[in-house]
Amino acid sequence: MMSVQSLTVPEEFTVHQVGEFAPRLLEAARSGDKVQVDLSGVHHIDTAGIQLLLTLRREASRSLTRLEFANPSPAVNEMVAFYQLDALLRAPAPLMSA
Repeated sequence: MMSVQSLTVPEEFTVHQVGEFAPRLLEAARSGDKVQVDLSGVHHIDTAGIQLLLTLRREASRSLTRLEFANPSPAVNEMVAFYQLDALLRAPAPLMSA
């Protein structure tokens, strides 16, 4: 049975905070579990924050981790729209079992 990890991104998710949270988020993305990243509390996000979210999506895909970005805040939605990365926030198709 697959376990679920829930992680919350901080209010400030910018170049100044990303380094602090990246190891924990990347470890979860590589776990092979289901990971839910709550983005509801993010008030400020910059390019570094978006870049880490993209990296998480890539690492989760490589590790067959089911990654969900939940409850994106208006700030997150604004940056995602600015960079035309709407697919970033969409949940991937369910994993097929062999």
